[in-house]
Amino acid sequence: MPLIDISKIKVVDRIRQDFSGIEELAQDIAENGLINPIVVTSDYQLIAGERRLRAHMHLGREQVEVNVMEVRDYAHHLQLEISENEHRRDFTFSERIAYGKKIEELERIKAKERMSATEKENLPEAEKGQVRDIVAEQAGFGSGRNYDKAKYVAENATPEIIQELDAGLISTHKAFVQTKERLETAEREAKEANDRAEAAEREKELLRQQFKDSIPADQVEEAVSAAIERQQEENEAFIAQKDKEAQAALKARDAKWKKEIEAESLKVRDLDAGYKRIQEELEALKLQQPDDFNEQQRAAQLKKLRYEADSNTIQLTIHVKQFLQKSAVTTLNLGAVSSASSSEKKRFNESLDMLQTFIDQMRPAVNGRKVVQ
Repeated sequence: MPLIDISKIKVVDRIRQDFSGIEELAQDIAENGLINPIVVTSDYQLIAGERRLRAHMHLGREQVEVNVMEVRDYAHHLQLEISENEHRRDFTFSERIAYGKKIEELERIKAKERMSATEKENLPEAEKGQVRDIVAEQAGFGSGRNYDKAKYVAENATPEIIQELDAGLISTHKAFVQTKERLETAEREAKEANDRAEAAEREKELLRQQFKDSIPADQVEEAVSAAIERQQEENEAFIAQKDKEAQAALKARDAKWKKEIEAESLKVRDLDAGYKRIQEELEALKLQQPDDFNEQQRAAQLKKLRYEADSNTIQLTIHVKQFLQKSAVTTLNLGAVSSASSSEKKRFNESLDMLQTFIDQMRPAVNGRKVVQ
């Protein structure tokens, strides 16, 4: 096998991207020699053995033993690289995508070669589906549908998601869902921003039309800007006034609820005291065993259950009122929600659904009916 200068070897668009463990391979080569020479084309383009090549570079060697293989054409070159990796399934997600693209490219070349010169260049849908399934199976994605999802993720996902996939922390399906939701949210937000910009431009145009006949042309834009600024100031003043009124109403309500909560807390303490008295009565009945013991015991047990129910209900009432105090609806809050991103609105809407479910479950109980879960 000939030795050639490592600097002459050209490495182009390789599948393997993870080169961990090069030090161990380099140590093995230093101790035992190169068992399998790397494979290159006649013009020294690498076909197989990039890890072995990197190990030689790690050792500081300037030459490496190679096996020169004649490559007929680009398709043959692809086939050789794919054959080298055919039985390797320890690829990361990114490497499997790169591997899949190589196989896909080769399959399309083969398909075009099978087509007659008079047929269109585009593949028929059925053949496209066959290519997709072949690629998915060989690249380790299982099905053509999964391969399509993986390509979508590779093209659109954030670097963080790709890193999680390569590390095996999330599934391709989860990455696909997250990526699709992110893109859809970005599209909605872009549309909303564009709609707001268009609305602002329409408002400006209306103002221009109003001013064009009443003031000199060179002062129209200045007048429009001043009118818009006044409008914004008026809106802000209106919102501030409404928020001030809401805060005053909330303050009054909070004072009222504070008194109610204090009163209900006293009720809870009274109920707890009554509950303890009933327990003491039950213990005394057990010791005395009067003639009507069973009847008195049933009455005491019912009273005990009533104390428990009332106490729990009052505590729940307190929690609900405290929650409403903390999340009071104000003009400011309404404005914040209406201006939030679509993803945050979606999450908030899910919380509202949970709150509505809680209300729907509690209503029958409040109206005296048992709730069947």
